[in-house]
Amino acid sequence: MAISADAAIRAESGAPVEAESVPIAEALGRVTAAAVQAAQDVPHFASSAMDGWAVAGSGPWVVIDVAAPSTGARGLRPGHATPIVTGAVIPPGTTAVLRSEHAVITSASPALGSVSVDPGSLAAPTEPLRPVTPCAATPGASATPDESCEPATARGHLAVSDAAKPGEPFTGQHIRRAGEEAAADETVIASGTLLNPAHIALAALAGRDELSVRAKPRVRFVFSGDEVDSVGVPQSGRVRDTFGPQLPALLEMLGARVLGQRRVGDTLSGTVETLAASIRDAQLVITTGGTGRSSADHLRDALNELDATVLFDGIAVRPGGPTLLARAANGCVVACLPGNPLAAMVGLVITVVPLVRGLGGRASGDLAEVTVGADIAGSGPSALLVPYSLADALAYPSAWRGSAMMRGLADADGLLEVPTGGLRAGQRAIVIGLPWREPALQSQTVGALVSNHYERDIMKISARNQLKGTIVEVTKGATTSHVRIDIGGSIVTASITNEAVDELGLVVGADAYAVVKASDVMVAVD
Repeated sequence: MAISADAAIRAESGAPVEAESVPIAEALGRVTAAAVQAAQDVPHFASSAMDGWAVAGSGPWVVIDVAAPSTGARGLRPGHATPIVTGAVIPPGTTAVLRSEHAVITSASPALGSVSVDPGSLAAPTEPLRPVTPCAATPGASATPDESCEPATARGHLAVSDAAKPGEPFTGQHIRRAGEEAAADETVIASGTLLNPAHIALAALAGRDELSVRAKPRVRFVFSGDEVDSVGVPQSGRVRDTFGPQLPALLEMLGARVLGQRRVGDTLSGTVETLAASIRDAQLVITTGGTGRSSADHLRDALNELDATVLFDGIAVRPGGPTLLARAANGCVVACLPGNPLAAMVGLVITVVPLVRGLGGRASGDLAEVTVGADIAGSGPSALLVPYSLADALAYPSAWRGSAMMRGLADADGLLEVPTGGLRAGQRAIVIGLPWREPALQSQTVGALVSNHYERDIMKISARNQLKGTIVEVTKGATTSHVRIDIGGSIVTASITNEAVDELGLVVGADAYAVVKASDVMVAVD
């Protein structure tokens, strides 16, 4: 039974694999098998968000050293202040933090007068200030303290500078409260989350050393063919192996654990023996070649001898049509790809990629659309999947798209689905992404932005591609305008400063060239 390309992408392929516990440093790119809760409040203590002074009550304040015994449990009494650095524990009794740039510290010593200290020098007040007046407890002081002297721990007087806003410091200012990001036992990462670097950092903040994640699907390869050379330049009648050097690495990139690869000749007994050995410890076996109908193609007979159930046999698309999917008696899934390089890669993209993502607990993703830049003829009873590249926000088919060719796919932005009746320039068409085309590295055109739903800097896009569009709407705000631009049928909304809008004459109906500074524009897709 043959199925459509869309059905192949969504074909039933097995439940996600079991869970395993891994150190957080090894969890990047994995999918959580269980929710992650905070082991304690995040942050777990109140801390300063600024370098400056922890103050208690209203000012001015006497600056003290909270480490001194006379201060009790390292706390502050009303009218006291103490130096503090970013991230330091807030002393008990603190009502706010006065940032160093907004502070003035003076000495009240009759001998010294009132001396203002540069606030910039107080950004990290780790060195003691000189005593405000000689005291017996101060090294070098007389044995009898002066009655007017402050205690030895007093380090001056603190006041709010003219740089501060009225009302500063208000209660709680520049204090990071304990638990303000997450409370103890609160879920911070949901089950089924694809972990990115920020998730790993969050897990560490939550006090977790290991995470429960979906295990990597175990994969084996079986490469068939008597005429294949693994190295060197092949002679006439021989072909170079195009699968062994890249498919295992690609599957590792997709999140699989590749157990190994085997090569088999074009015999039924060899195919049965190799498949049987491969499915014993793998959850997915990927084969290449042997899916045709000639006397040298033995995969169907081998699967039958192994009592495998065929899930589908063939896809209504070219190239890649002779792709089939089966399930062995032990549950192992067998994905059988054609022997021609481009045909195999098309089959892999529309069957193996969503299969591996599903086994790893990840969604396969939705299909996207682009606008076609040239007429493309159909191909009779089957749809075509054609490597395409984007230029000027339009999709153009590669000239190298034969089933045995790799050149077109090597530089492609994705696969373009051409229905049996073909496509006309300007039509919208379905596209399938390529797993090795990281969205952040995709061609910087608006078409790439739209097809992948990623925000993009329109200035860099246009600088590279000289894109031209038509302004369809301009909405002005107090300082920023929202400009809607139609570029090749894709509507992009740009937030641009009013000054730049006026300077460039951006009005409805005008041609829009992205020539303003990159800092003036952010792009979002409608």
